[in-house]
Amino acid sequence: MLENRVAIVTGASRGIGAAIAIRFAAEGARVVITARTLDESEKLPGSLRKTQDRIEANGGECFPIVADLGQPESRRTIVEGALAHFGRVDILVNNAAWARFGPTHLLVERHIRLALEVNTLAPLELASAVAPGMIDRGEGWILDISSGTSDHPGPGPFDPADRYVQFHQHSGPTLYAATKAATERLATGMAAELAPHNIAVNTLAPVEGVASEGAVMAGDLSVDMTLEPVEAMAEAALALCSRPASMLSGRRAVSLPLLEELGIPVHTLDGRQLLHTSAG
Repeated sequence: MLENRVAIVTGASRGIGAAIAIRFAAEGARVVITARTLDESEKLPGSLRKTQDRIEANGGECFPIVADLGQPESRRTIVEGALAHFGRVDILVNNAAWARFGPTHLLVERHIRLALEVNTLAPLELASAVAPGMIDRGEGWILDISSGTSDHPGPGPFDPADRYVQFHQHSGPTLYAATKAATERLATGMAAELAPHNIAVNTLAPVEGVASEGAVMAGDLSVDMTLEPVEAMAEAALALCSRPASMLSGRRAVSLPLLEELGIPVHTLDGRQLLHTSAG
């Protein structure tokens, strides 16, 4: 499905990013994977090296690039490195994100700026860097991984006793949600701008939480949440990065509803077996 394609996947050391990279490689893509470090950290399992090992064990081709998306000079090396190694970029998946949860008025400036750098500016700059080559070839796919938190709460007035309001008061997803909402608006606007060049630009969010390493280890009990498998997000990402822009572009897609709409079953990351799942 993705033979002769080159894909960049950011935040690919674990979780959704690693799953998408492995799934794309299983479909024949040559994959550039990026994260801040090459080897496993003490905090979470997973690393670029482990993702690379899984891809190559399945017969895929992978090139890791260590880069910090919070630093403009560092993130510029991603597309440069991909072009130097593979000569082209057909697919860009902006998956990496940074979050600091808490009441917005209590967040310090460096946290606000870092969230904007990683979640909004980095996807925009990477998309701008790959777009010229896609325009020259007359096709391409850009996908930003988003979040259900981008939906607006309310409308008010808000009841302080309401559990949803309490979740916002204590867990404070507002800054993270705002950066994702900005990225969604950028994506739909770019989809319109790049439509004449057959370039698909979409965003993709899970139904709720995703059973990534971080979510499973965190065990957040502040809200009732059904964790969907990372395979569902990888399958939906594959659909959005393989079908023509005339079919799928400018979408704020949600994983399982999108797969149901398209009639696509969820496969294991190697693409060899069906994985039965539902929206819960």
